[in-house]
Amino acid sequence: MVISAFISVLHTAVHFAVAVAIGFPIPFSYLTLNMVWIVLIVVGFWTYMGPACRASAQVHHMLKLHAITIYAASSLAVVYPLFYYAFLVAREYASAQLLLTFALPVIKLLEKRLIYHVTLHTPDLQPAAITFNVEVFNALFVSSCMRNASTVAVTVALMVADFVGACTALYGLRNLMLRIDKLNAKMGPEITRAHMVDVAALIAAHHHADCLSTEDDHVDNDADDHAQRHNKGTTAVVPWVAADEDVNQNGIDAGGDAPTAAIGPPGSPSKTAWKKSLSKQNAVAPDGIALPAMALRGPSHVEVKDPSAISVQMIEQLSLSERQHFVLETRRVLRRVEFLLLVEYTEVIVPLIYFYYLPNRQYFPYLRAMSVDELSSAVHSVLIYGSLQLLSFMLLLLVLTTRFQLAPGALLRFVLQSEWKTVQGQFILWIIYVLQSSLDHVGA
Repeated sequence: MVISAFISVLHTAVHFAVAVAIGFPIPFSYLTLNMVWIVLIVVGFWTYMGPACRASAQVHHMLKLHAITIYAASSLAVVYPLFYYAFLVAREYASAQLLLTFALPVIKLLEKRLIYHVTLHTPDLQPAAITFNVEVFNALFVSSCMRNASTVAVTVALMVADFVGACTALYGLRNLMLRIDKLNAKMGPEITRAHMVDVAALIAAHHHADCLSTEDDHVDNDADDHAQRHNKGTTAVVPWVAADEDVNQNGIDAGGDAPTAAIGPPGSPSKTAWKKSLSKQNAVAPDGIALPAMALRGPSHVEVKDPSAISVQMIEQLSLSERQHFVLETRRVLRRVEFLLLVEYTEVIVPLIYFYYLPNRQYFPYLRAMSVDELSSAVHSVLIYGSLQLLSFMLLLLVLTTRFQLAPGALLRFVLQSEWKTVQGQFILWIIYVLQSSLDHVGA
């Protein structure tokens, strides 16, 4: 809190000083003064870390990546307003608005790619980072475009673009599940899609899965690129090492939960044994791959919801490479579903927030001249759009539950709870920015 307050005060002081020197409002203030804000954030982190961390080259590198991520996300505040301005200018020309509508998915895809590449150092946070940066902005400006659409065709095109995107994502998810179905068939008819996470958990109990590379997890839904990446040998499942391996094996065969000692990170006394066993069983990890330091740690807990339905004997029907492949595909499925759920969740919430602020039109220059009838029409358009997004979200939950036999509610609840700081921070930041930037002199 102290660092945040310090950054806010200094950034406001810089704004004030520049306004006194140049004049108010400051032209292109976001482009010219945003670098000052990023520098203040990096300096704040630098000061907070202390001398020990400041001496680390790795910390220097992470701070640099963090600054690049912030600046890449800031591009949203430039690209989308420019698009919206062009959309408003083309209001008198329905055909021009329709062409601009098809440019919106392209802008979203390019921004997603940008955020994806600058967040490769934090793969676990990528779904939330991409969704609550790009999708929040996209949903806000789609709502704005929906309100200013000159014809029904433009409105339909905006909705069709979202529908096609969701269908493409589900098609990619279907291809992933088909590959898992082939592996399930080798383990027996008892193993279905509903057991996917449980099987992956048992494999993780015997094989260390933390060093699976995340470089193959892309934002797009191309299902054909996996085989090419997999053949390059960029992933590996490293066998677990435990002194009481036989005891733990019997415990899992008996149907109980995998003991934490069997799957937890090996302690310092067993580090030598870990490395010896690792070299003996390198059939799982292809030769020539330098395993990262994180390979010496593992998940703290693996929970199998229905241990009676799965046994280690079933998993042993798969070869070592197939077990590795199964864990990789399971992770990709969960990651893809997380993206889908967060996107649909954002597309439901954002139009409702935008709809809530529409009646405050006297404070917004582009809404001030609206009559009561025009305001009512705009509110109805956005409300219809939000209702359709809610219907789409409910259908997605139904498809994921029935067709793919997943638990979408639990997955969405998990990411919103475990990453609530990232989710709430980015969500509130961009909502406030978009609403405030539309005020006279940015609300000053």
